Amino acid sequence: MAKLLVQRTFLAALVFAAACLIPSAHLQAEEKIGIDYGTFEFAPDSSRPQTKLKVWTFRPAGLNPDSPIVIVMHGVGRNAKGYRDAWAPHGREGGFLVVVPEFSEAMYSTEAYQQGNLRDRAGRPNPPERWTFTLVEKLFDQVKTITGSKVERYHLFGHSGGGQFVQRFVLFMPGARYARAIAANPGYYTIPATDAAYPHGLKGTPLAGGMNPAVFARDFLLLLGEADTRRDSDLRKTPQADAQGLTRLERGRNYFKAAKQSAEAAHAPFNWRLLTVPGVGHSDAKMAPAAVRELFVRPK
Repeated sequence: MAKLLVQRTFLAALVFAAACLIPSAHLQAEEKIGIDYGTFEFAPDSSRPQTKLKVWTFRPAGLNPDSPIVIVMHGVGRNAKGYRDAWAPHGREGGFLVVVPEFSEAMYSTEAYQQGNLRDRAGRPNPPERWTFTLVEKLFDQVKTITGSKVERYHLFGHSGGGQFVQRFVLFMPGARYARAIAANPGYYTIPATDAAYPHGLKGTPLAGGMNPAVFARDFLLLLGEADTRRDSDLRKTPQADAQGLTRLERGRNYFKAAKQSAEAAHAPFNWRLLTVPGVGHSDAKMAPAAVRELFVRPK
């Protein structure tokens, strides 16, 4: 009897020790998105390991289930950490969670990242579930799960190549759960016209037959630096891109005008806004303060 009691006591001790080594769901969430700076791994599709993402985060102290979630899309430099670091002070001051997914160039080409992976390498259309755009919605769900967030919508920002992503995301994801989307200084655009081939127009996409007019009623802000007028090495200079304008500032203004005309032709409500930032060129860090000011304000 005594021997059996000893064995049971020893077994209970082992179970207790093992339990101490296995974090609870709450602790796992804290480890994945801990206070201040952190990272976690996001695998939206286990059947396609190439879609695995490293996600850079900043979680301010005092974040609660009702705090905003801001998803930030990096530029062509794929420097997600740099974007997270630039946005961290704003997250701390504003009390919102900063989430920056890293789309590495090795795994996500220009077509797969900025252009949303609408087509495969052979140029054939991909089904919507393969679009990179859909990863934002899945990422939002995972962030909510591991933080216990109760918010129903996220805020989306992208600069440069990330601005291209956001601009196209708005067109192709009309039912996405963003509260406000901001595209800052995109290099070139997908114009809402069916006579130009993608990525410069809608020809060859599911929207070739026409856009969903409801897109124009969504809360979208195009944010342009008034000094973003250099034709630098990162700016696309193809005839199709140059037809939109010779600089990012000019292209942005022309895009907004074309979008407004498309909304008017469709007799659709147009809630998009265009805002320019004086004295700022092609810099995420310098555009971020203006973006933060506009993230949560109610438009007049």
